[in-house]
Amino acid sequence: MNRRILAPTQINSFTLAIFLLILAIFDSIFTDFGIRYGHISEANPFMRFVYENNIAIFYSIKIILPLLFMYIITKFQTRKYMQLLIGFTLLLYTLVLFQHFFWISLLFIL
Repeated sequence: MNRRILAPTQINSFTLAIFLLILAIFDSIFTDFGIRYGHISEANPFMRFVYENNIAIFYSIKIILPLLFMYIITKFQTRKYMQLLIGFTLLLYTLVLFQHFFWISLLFIL
């Protein structure tokens, strides 16, 4: 069996990419819920267009991009800038999730 061994930086990047995938899944679910029930609107014009035309494609894009990224980092040597980009993306997704948690908590308060 031909198994490719990941370098330590690739393992770290792969773990971060898994977190990115998890955050993307939660973001897509919360965004769908918020849009569907009129609590929020999609800020990204392209994703708003996709959502309005086909929700399945909306979910596919949100999930396939992190999966594609996970595939790419297993095929190439991870560079420092890639880890910085992953970290920055994780930070942005985390901020978006906090924003989701905020508006969801307002639903229960109001």
